[in-house]
Amino acid sequence: MKHKLKEKFIKIFEYSPTHSQIYFSPGRVNLIGEHIDYNGGLVFPAAIDLGTYGIVEARADMIFKFYSLNFQDDGIITVDKNHLLYEEKHRWANYAKGIISELILRNFPITHGFDLLVYGTLPTASGLSSSASLELLTAWICNEMFNLNLSREYLALLSQHVENQYMGMHCGIMDQLVIAKGVKGRALLMNTATLETTPVPASFSGFEWVIMNTNYPRKTTDSKYNERRRECKLALDIIKEHKNINYLCELNEGELRKLKKYFSDIKIYNRAKHAVTEQMRTIQSKTAMENHDPITFANLLNQSHESLKNDYEVTGLELDTLVDSARKYGAIGARVTGAGFGGCAIALVPKTAVESFHQRVGDDYFSQTGIKASFHDVTFVDGVDIYVD
Repeated sequence: MKHKLKEKFIKIFEYSPTHSQIYFSPGRVNLIGEHIDYNGGLVFPAAIDLGTYGIVEARADMIFKFYSLNFQDDGIITVDKNHLLYEEKHRWANYAKGIISELILRNFPITHGFDLLVYGTLPTASGLSSSASLELLTAWICNEMFNLNLSREYLALLSQHVENQYMGMHCGIMDQLVIAKGVKGRALLMNTATLETTPVPASFSGFEWVIMNTNYPRKTTDSKYNERRRECKLALDIIKEHKNINYLCELNEGELRKLKKYFSDIKIYNRAKHAVTEQMRTIQSKTAMENHDPITFANLLNQSHESLKNDYEVTGLELDTLVDSARKYGAIGARVTGAGFGGCAIALVPKTAVESFHQRVGDDYFSQTGIKASFHDVTFVDGVDIYVD
């Protein structure tokens, strides 16, 4: 990979880098705990071996140049220190620009520009956090290049701020934090209210994790994601009139049921119901993993998907079809992962069934939707850092 990226860098930027460094920022998959990172809940993500590579070379001026091997038609995108505002025509590069812009606004010493070539192995609009991966890649590069000595938690919060305020996507902290703090072979039980993370072994003997991409593209910023956040805020406001809480996930299911009479719109109640029950499932899943109990964990995956389908309404035909096919052809548990509205699902599959699983599920999904799914058998890796072959 290092040799390939250096060759591409020389071809694109037309010079041979002398002090270049290569970095890798992973993507992430959330095993369980969906749509509760902005409701004060516990989530259970892991950093994966699909992600974003970057090769960077410092410049002597204040110019920043960006090039993506995934979006070659965009060419080199060039900006200077004083022109880092969001521009629609810059598409993917806005995520990198936003990080640099925010560091400058916070008076960090960004003393020169750089040339950055990136290559991503994450499918775009898949729900595996390609945007957060690029944000953390840029943040880590700046942290290293300018000796900022910022913590991984700080870089995660910085990246979330850019996603929220610069890009207009009101995500929680989960994606950025697990990409910053991922641990090889582990998932992170993450308290999104306190940013506390607990690494937990994330494998079951005899089983593999398979990511299944619907290849039905997600447009989260333009989708109903922000609407769901508003609905949760409305639910929280209703509850606060009767109970002193800061987050929906502070409630248990019994407490929520007692408050149901105050909801005039069942849809808003169901949004809160998903948040509260998903929190319980996440806690139970940690116990199942520590007890090496794949059956219980798989049942929790299935329950999570049903809640996201019926109470939170973020799945859709493609995801539901793919999850159903997975369960039909070998998965003991499967669920949407990520924001939903398209994108990916995750399945826990016996190792003996994995080879046929891809083909049989893919054929079944195609016969029902006319779309070809793709499959990735992933491993869990460390957070963003210098790339080592």
